[in-house]
Amino acid sequence: MRYRHFMAAIDEHDRDFVEAVSWQEGFSNLYFEELPENEIGLHVIVEEGQGLPEFLSFLELIDLGSTEESDWYLKWRETLVPFRLCEGFTVIPLENEALIEERDLIGLIPGMAFGTGLHESTRLAASLLKEVVREGLEVLDVGCGTGILSVLARKAGASKALGLDNDPYAVEKTKETARINCASVDVRLSDFLSSLKGEESFDLIVSNMIAELLENFVGELELHLKDDGYLVLSGIYGDRYSLLAKHTINYTVEKVEEDGDWKAFLLKKR
Repeated sequence: MRYRHFMAAIDEHDRDFVEAVSWQEGFSNLYFEELPENEIGLHVIVEEGQGLPEFLSFLELIDLGSTEESDWYLKWRETLVPFRLCEGFTVIPLENEALIEERDLIGLIPGMAFGTGLHESTRLAASLLKEVVREGLEVLDVGCGTGILSVLARKAGASKALGLDNDPYAVEKTKETARINCASVDVRLSDFLSSLKGEESFDLIVSNMIAELLENFVGELELHLKDDGYLVLSGIYGDRYSLLAKHTINYTVEKVEEDGDWKAFLLKKR
């Protein structure tokens, strides 16, 4: 299959916007690279004959011509380097499965939207999770995606991690990430919390989703959180926490982390 390769030089503000909207739109055929003078290169790949997504219309994208999948895939791979996920943990992008037994390293076979590092919301969630997880805690990861937060919880000392996702690919990806890191993670295909049994409860629940999705189930999380348990909510862009405030009245806000326009909240059940 042939593709068209487009590129634009953007700044951090535009990157935040593109990441936010591409995530909401489910468009993942893009990646970023660091350029001189603190600029960022945005690369967009579309199939021949297809137009660019409407949300990119404000950018002056340069058409770099036709490309084979193998060509841009290799260029994208070159942007992947180990990076700090949160205090004490480094992510190692891998080409193929390999066992990563070191406690402070997390191996991951990334997908296209990975770019030069995980999304800001994932790093924010990881930072807050790492701050409260300790030996013996049981952790629930709602919308586990690649499984990186579930694996982080286990490597940071949690006795149990359960990941939920409504995407069969994400379920398999989380299992893969767990295998790579020699971490025991339970994973279930679940429409939000539908696969949870009524009596299941956790010491810590983390969910990295946009606020519009969190709004669908965040009020039910209290039923599955132990007394004095912690809740980490990430993926919140701008002022969208207002969508969740009415559902979290039985929590105290312990901490808010920010990266650009992205925010993550650490809440404690009263």
